[in-house]
Amino acid sequence: MNYDDPMNPTPATTTQAAAESAAQAWETTKEKAGEALHTGERYVRENPGTSVLGVFGTGLLLGVLIGWSMACEERDDYSESTRKLLKRWGHKLNLD
Repeated sequence: MNYDDPMNPTPATTTQAAAESAAQAWETTKEKAGEALHTGERYVRENPGTSVLGVFGTGLLLGVLIGWSMACEERDDYSESTRKLLKRWGHKLNLD
């Protein structure tokens, strides 16, 4: 492999270029995240009622979704145990 050819960069040059590109991308991301944070803080200060209601609504939605998910899991267990119970009662009452 010929490392003197300008069209064929060395591994060290390629690594350095990738590191510089990653560092620049990180700085850009930090700047944009900082701007988003300041924009969000300003919105919350200007609209506290809307912000509180939004957070409340989001929490309520998450609670309903989690509760529904847990109820579905329990319902599966419940339906199986209910089926077994009814089958036993059917045998005891000679309803076969």
